[in-house]
Amino acid sequence: MLKTRIITALVLLIGFGIDLMYASANVFALVLGFVVSAAAWEWSRLCKVVNEHVQTGYAAAVGLFVLVCLSVTYNATVIKWLLLAGFLFWLSIPALFYLAPKRSAITKTDVPLLMLGIFVLLVGAVSIQYLRDFAPRGSSWLLLYALAVVWFMDIGAYFSGRRYGKVKLAPAISPGKTWEGVYGGLVVTTLLMLVVLLITDWVEGYRLQVVIATVLAAIASVLGDLYESRIKRAADMKDSSQILPGHGGVLDRIDGVLAAIPVFAFVWAWL
Repeated sequence: MLKTRIITALVLLIGFGIDLMYASANVFALVLGFVVSAAAWEWSRLCKVVNEHVQTGYAAAVGLFVLVCLSVTYNATVIKWLLLAGFLFWLSIPALFYLAPKRSAITKTDVPLLMLGIFVLLVGAVSIQYLRDFAPRGSSWLLLYALAVVWFMDIGAYFSGRRYGKVKLAPAISPGKTWEGVYGGLVVTTLLMLVVLLITDWVEGYRLQVVIATVLAAIASVLGDLYESRIKRAADMKDSSQILPGHGGVLDRIDGVLAAIPVFAFVWAWL
C-alpha cells in the first residue's frame, strides 16, 4: 500500500511539475479541464448520481464548461468578481459548520449540490490559472507558492496533530482533526512564508499581499478539507473514488486546494 502510494505521488508530482513550469497557458488550461472532469465525476458520485452515463455526462459537461471559461479572453473585472464570489462562499463555511455540522444523509440525487459543484470547480480552476498566467507578478512560482501553503499546512497539521492533538476541531465532521494540528500547520506555513519573504524577489511590492493571502489560504485549506469530509460523511463514502492508487480520489487530493487557492487569488486580485 505504501509503495503504491509513493509511486502514485511521484508520478503525479513529476507530471504536475512539467505542466506547471513548461506548458503554455492553453495547454495548462487543457490539463486543468481534464482534472476538473475527473473531480466532477467524483462529485456526481458524492451527490448520489448512480447512472454511469449521467456521471460521465456531468463530468464531461463541467470539464468542457470550465475549459471554455479558461479559454476566453482574460477580463480582469470578471475575474475579480468571480474570485469575490468564491471568497464569500468559503467565508460562509464556518457558519455552516456551526449551524449544521452534520449534513443530512444524501440518499438520492442532490441536484442543488450538483450545481454547487460546478461553481466550486470553476472558481478553483480559474483561480489556479489566474495565479499562474494573469495575476500581477503571476507566474508558475506564484502558483507553486500558493499550493505549497496548502501542502505545508496539511503536513504540519498531520504531524503536530498526531504528536500533540487533544482538542477535537470538528468531531461531527472529521474526528481525527484537532486544534493542535491546525496550530502546528500554521507554524510550519508561517516558516515557509518567512523563507519566501526573505530569499525571493517576486514578492517585492507585494509583501502585505503575501502575508494576508498566506494566512487566509492556510485557514481556508482546512475548511476545504472539512467541507469535502462533511459531504462524504453524508454520502456514506470513505473516499471520493479510487482513481488514484493509494490516495483515493482526485477530490480527496485537491479539497484543500479548491478552497485555499480562490482565497489566495482573491487577496492577490483585490489588495
